[in-house]
Amino acid sequence: MVAGVAAVAGSATAQGDNGFLRGAGKTDLSLSYAMDRYDQFWMGTKRVEDPGVGEITRESLNLHIAHGVREDLDFVFAAAFVDVENDGLAPFDDESDLQDMSVGVKWRVAPESVMAGGMFSLALAPALKIPMSSNENNTPTAIGDGQMDWRNRVIAQWCSAGGWWLAAETGYDIRAEEPGNEIPFNVTLGIPVGAQVTVMPFYAQTNSFGGRGYDIGQGDFPGVEEDIKRYGLSVYARVSEQLGFSIGVKSTMDGKNTGDVDGGWWAGLTWKL
Repeated sequence: MVAGVAAVAGSATAQGDNGFLRGAGKTDLSLSYAMDRYDQFWMGTKRVEDPGVGEITRESLNLHIAHGVREDLDFVFAAAFVDVENDGLAPFDDESDLQDMSVGVKWRVAPESVMAGGMFSLALAPALKIPMSSNENNTPTAIGDGQMDWRNRVIAQWCSAGGWWLAAETGYDIRAEEPGNEIPFNVTLGIPVGAQVTVMPFYAQTNSFGGRGYDIGQGDFPGVEEDIKRYGLSVYARVSEQLGFSIGVKSTMDGKNTGDVDGGWWAGLTWKL
């Protein structure tokens, strides 16, 4: 049941990955819709409103595929189509196009081991993020930064004998050209509710540094230093052995040069092929 949970995680949801693997020859395919909006944002560390920007609304359709190559190794692919609109006074064009795809693996580097009455696992999850279209990336309505990323992630997870689990994901993401490199830190707690449902509160943080290091208004948007702290809650429910669905919400606690998203949400379906 829980293996399908990670299939709807990702940048659209802000929820980090976990350490579950699909198993050799098994495939999860997930399709999700996500939406968030904001009319306030941090310019540097100061939260402001701008009638020229107005309210930004971002919607996305997200595809995620995970295939078990071996019992200890998954191949992972993700892609997104993004639509961004605003109602401000400035003449920012709405954008709608394919955004990024990511290709990577998740590899359990050692057998699970007993720890504190539960099972501990450690996985490496390197991936390459590649823009799928060439669009304007220097406006508030940009669908993405238009840059390649090399993501170097590690996932530690502990599962209790009672079925609940705790996963922590971090690493070092190398970003090409203007954006600064990033250190993500994501923590997810999985709480089973009966045999069919898992409730997952999470915390997600991204710290960027290096690069151009601009604040908004000082240079091009791809060179802006963006830091984010968010929290949220998602729920995964299994309808059958082959089908499950997920819903979730997220909100921004604090940030730097980022939108104050409050009440962003997503919903998705997962098929086990």
